[in-house]
Amino acid sequence: MLSKGNPLHVVVIKGLGSGLGSLIIALVVNQASVVWYFVILALLLGFVSYGMSLYFYISAQRQLGAARTSAFYAIAPFVGSIFSFIVLKDSLSIVFGIAFILMIFGTYLAIKENNSHQNNSTNDLHIF
Repeated sequence: MLSKGNPLHVVVIKGLGSGLGSLIIALVVNQASVVWYFVILALLLGFVSYGMSLYFYISAQRQLGAARTSAFYAIAPFVGSIFSFIVLKDSLSIVFGIAFILMIFGTYLAIKENNSHQNNSTNDLHIF
């Protein structure tokens, strides 16, 4: 089962599969590059953006669980947007600010470890 495998092994197998698949497609459409500088840069980019990302995601799934990991991943686009506001000097909108605050609050609720209230009901559904 994939979820019980070593995260490093999973990433290596998936990386080799996707890399070989991309190479085959590039050869078929006659777009393979022979400039080693670009090949090395592409390998480094793939290692960081695909390999490390997938490794940390699988590790987080095991340590935090699916819901908490997904909550953290849900705020990732907002973090990227904040960098674009800083680096590219994009304008910040009120809608973005409200959405960001709601996502942070939702992430907080998802990662909160325990309930602070006494449970007297038999219903297993909890909102807070």
